[in-house]
Amino acid sequence: MMVGSTVPAEHLDRVLELYGRLVTETRKEPGCVRYELLQRRDDPRELMLVEEWESQEHLDAHTRTPHFVTVVGELDRLERAAPALIYNRVL
Repeated sequence: MMVGSTVPAEHLDRVLELYGRLVTETRKEPGCVRYELLQRRDDPRELMLVEEWESQEHLDAHTRTPHFVTVVGELDRLERAAPALIYNRVL
């Protein structure tokens, strides 16, 4: 799954701090294969969260964890996120 977002410059430090907590805790979850926050080189306000899960059930469980619910609730007020894109690995 990939989720892109745009962050106003005045919120960027706080958003990166929140994502840091989210990434650290999420990587400990069962079924988490990959969980990375990427930042565009030419515009640091543009972020992309790239995640890979062993199953849909693992992803669903992730969205119910306290760290996810808390952090995403705050991020919703600080960034403008695009709809999530979900891909399946084919090779």
